[in-house]
Amino acid sequence: MKYRKKPLVIEATQWFKHGDHPEVRKSEVLPERETHGLISTLEGPLLVCPGDWIITGVNGEHYPCKPDIFEKTYDPVDVGTPERSKV
Repeated sequence: MKYRKKPLVIEATQWFKHGDHPEVRKSEVLPERETHGLISTLEGPLLVCPGDWIITGVNGEHYPCKPDIFEKTYDPVDVGTPERSKV
């Protein structure tokens, strides 16, 4: 599914468990958090919690976003409908 952040269209996947997104890996440093994952970002590795969204940035980078922030920031985009420019 695609979502719109004004004015960019991004791709995002909601993460719940290992295998949901190819960029999320198990943490060898935090084995007690087996339900969580790690993702490499431009800022370094970040913890991914179940329910977080994994966003693909404009340069192909990935980063996690908490569900409440994602909901406030992005709107779903119908990929079958052309976007109208706002003037």
